[in-house]
Amino acid sequence: MSSVASNTVVVLSHHVPYGRITASDFEVKSTGTPSEANLKDHEIIVTPHYVSVDPYMRGRIVGASDSYVPPFGEGKAIDGYGVAKVVASKSAKFAANDVVVGAGIPFVKYSVLNVGPGSHLEHLLQKAQGPLADVPVEWHVGNIGMPSFTAWYGLKEIGKPKKGETIVVSAASGAVGQVVVQLSKLLGLRVVAAAGSDEKVQYLKDTLKADVAFNYKKASSYADALSQACPKGIDIYFDNVGGEFLDAVLEKANTFARIIACGAISQYQVEKGQAYGIQNYSRVIARQLTIQGFIISDYYLSHYAQFVKEISNYVKKGQFTYKLDVTQGLENAPQALVGVLEGKNFGKAVVKVD
Repeated sequence: MSSVASNTVVVLSHHVPYGRITASDFEVKSTGTPSEANLKDHEIIVTPHYVSVDPYMRGRIVGASDSYVPPFGEGKAIDGYGVAKVVASKSAKFAANDVVVGAGIPFVKYSVLNVGPGSHLEHLLQKAQGPLADVPVEWHVGNIGMPSFTAWYGLKEIGKPKKGETIVVSAASGAVGQVVVQLSKLLGLRVVAAAGSDEKVQYLKDTLKADVAFNYKKASSYADALSQACPKGIDIYFDNVGGEFLDAVLEKANTFARIIACGAISQYQVEKGQAYGIQNYSRVIARQLTIQGFIISDYYLSHYAQFVKEISNYVKKGQFTYKLDVTQGLENAPQALVGVLEGKNFGKAVVKVD
């Protein structure tokens, strides 16, 4: 690979501790492509097929924090979950033309990665092999991608669903929510889905077969909407939004209800001092509720293979679908991320690079 000035790089210009981010907080640069001749031992050159834009990335734009993922560096390329092709390799783990999947893939057309022992990518980036080698490349950011695995693990391992129970899913047409809705139906739950537009609500009803779906933006109050949708209360809540909606769920939760704390997107872009304070905390005690968060990267080694097996089986039977919201071109990645944080995506937001 020759070094020419045709390499697209998405860079974070500066940290934004509070409030809304905009596309102007990023810069799209053009640099020279890396040369295979300059590769060192344990290094590879990759070019992404797809990169994923996800709400958790807002925490990486804050700057110094105690987040579970390190911040993006100012003036440095951003990275995330994705699927890429190995262009050149001096690593024993990967060969040219391998498909690699995982976190830590730069939003760069061509980049050099150190995947050697002790590197931060040693266990984050894996070759698509075995049954994973035969699936369409977009599956790695869709059907069997990180958000889908997040939904499967959270529902089954934390939600501990029992047939006939009522589950409420917020952001139900999004990357995680759409999977929770479908798996919940397959497991025999009564599914109540909340989304932010009439189009999304119709999709949840007609395609994903939610028992009840409502536009939370049109509800007179979250409490009233949940009372109408859940006359027998709530047994499981898959929380993707936090804030006031979570508060309303606490009020309607049944004894021993389980709350899967997956995300809090309603709070990610608030100004300093404006985070919503939970009012119904006493219900956690009175109703003996379980609220549990989780970081999905901790469970890949123990659970991912079983997840892939189950989801692949559902797909083969025509029981599972996954909606992608595809943005074309790395140069449009900043606006795609802004759209996710503002709830404009319809399905899992990804950027198609090639």
